[in-house]
Amino acid sequence: MQLFSACSPLARDLLRRLSSDLAGVPPSLSEQRLDRSGVDGESVWMAQSSRPQDDAVCFVQPSTELIKTVAKISSDAGDRPVLIVNPQWKERDDPLDALSRRGGLVGSLGSFLGGKAATEEELDRLGFREVYTLAQYRCRGSLIFLQLGYPDGWTAFYREGVADEEWKELMTSPVRPTYQEVEEALKTQGVPFRLTEFDSVV
Repeated sequence: MQLFSACSPLARDLLRRLSSDLAGVPPSLSEQRLDRSGVDGESVWMAQSSRPQDDAVCFVQPSTELIKTVAKISSDAGDRPVLIVNPQWKERDDPLDALSRRGGLVGSLGSFLGGKAATEEELDRLGFREVYTLAQYRCRGSLIFLQLGYPDGWTAFYREGVADEEWKELMTSPVRPTYQEVEEALKTQGVPFRLTEFDSVV
């Protein structure tokens, strides 16, 4: 809910900028909560302009359980913009994600157990495109900051240990670099291995 309190106003402002302002009349903005519990922080914003073709939609923090709702509204929207802000499917891959991409019965089992391949395929089918992603993780004890900024592609930055306060560019790539590629880039640049960000060099 703390994330939702920041994401929802951001979604509203994005739609306000996307929707046409005709004759000085701003679009009508409304939000509908989608989380049944009321505590998961999921909603959809609708921007209705004077002309229907200028309307827009933005989902805030949808989970995989809402993918059918995303698909339905996206299909109904046609060529009008549909955004997803801070989706709640996992950003990083785990073994279930790899399993879910294998296809067949094994892939179906992986998706059923929580793999996100089916969600990714549906979003691709609907025409969604990643335009901004920000992720952090640790690799070889260094903190990695991975950023996608459309249309410039991906940039990985790193910081060595807690005493290092400067983010340094590690690599750029037109496609998302894998964990293994980031690890190789750290080795190539001679960044020492640490057991954790807090430990001394090993």
